[in-house]
Amino acid sequence: MKRKILAALLVIWVLCTTVSGMVVTAGDFDPNPDNYVDVDAIDLSLHGETSGDFTPVYVFDNPFLGKDTSNGVVFEFYAKPTWEVHVLGTIFAIQGTGDYDGRIYFTPGSYFGFNSANFGGYFDANLYNYALVEDFIKDGAKIRIELSTAGFCVYANDTLCYDQSILADSSRASGDYTAESDFAPVLKWLSGAQMLYFGYGSWWNTVSSCEANINLSDVSFRLADGTELFSQLRADGELLERLGGSLELKNESKDIAASWELITDAQPRLLALDTVNYEAQSVLPIMIVMVAVVFVLAVAVIIWATKKRRYDDI
Repeated sequence: MKRKILAALLVIWVLCTTVSGMVVTAGDFDPNPDNYVDVDAIDLSLHGETSGDFTPVYVFDNPFLGKDTSNGVVFEFYAKPTWEVHVLGTIFAIQGTGDYDGRIYFTPGSYFGFNSANFGGYFDANLYNYALVEDFIKDGAKIRIELSTAGFCVYANDTLCYDQSILADSSRASGDYTAESDFAPVLKWLSGAQMLYFGYGSWWNTVSSCEANINLSDVSFRLADGTELFSQLRADGELLERLGGSLELKNESKDIAASWELITDAQPRLLALDTVNYEAQSVLPIMIVMVAVVFVLAVAVIIWATKKRRYDDI
């Protein structure tokens, strides 16, 4: 009898292992440029992992690489929150390696940061003890960040939120850079960094605490003279659908009615489930069916193993 029970438990373990190996992760489906399609908006909360660090879903070459950034640059986009604010998540991040090791990024908590040891060190603006200072995105905002040799200005809906003077306030910022610093090294670094990410790339990329619960649209990365370098969002359509996302998100900065519809139709989010009502098919129903099948099989095996049997006398 003991051998039969052990055999049944072994079968259950094998079945559970098989199911767990089928969980979809972003790592299984790295973005493939061959599958990229133009989209109006992207959901930055998408990822496949259930624990640990998550992997990037939206990956591009840095549009400022090799460009003359000495006169300044502008980062502009419309951000629409879909759930709670994760101040250490990422709306966009540009990262460099080698001699240009470092990164510059902006988070759902309206925190603007830069860090590169070879280019003057770091600054953290609108951040105190890794916590939210002031949320300027609120229910949705057109964010514009202007970066020049004199410093930076962050605007929400054309209203100034803060500039480099915030670095003088230790309760709202910190860093090696000060309000009086020359920010030319930051611009020089920007022209040598290699990669651009959306929804990934700050120093923190932890599942369940750092997802950017943001729908992003109306992106414009350009030089200060108006030269447009990046304005069309693109995404791996196959990857998005595998992760439960949609290619049909609205550009909310241009469609107020659509924005209101998304707000009123949003469903409460449980655990890591997104609030957006996706049109693509989710893997959750498939996983539920598979778990149910494994459970039924497990019960059947246990009943078979423990069932009393009668043998004819010899």
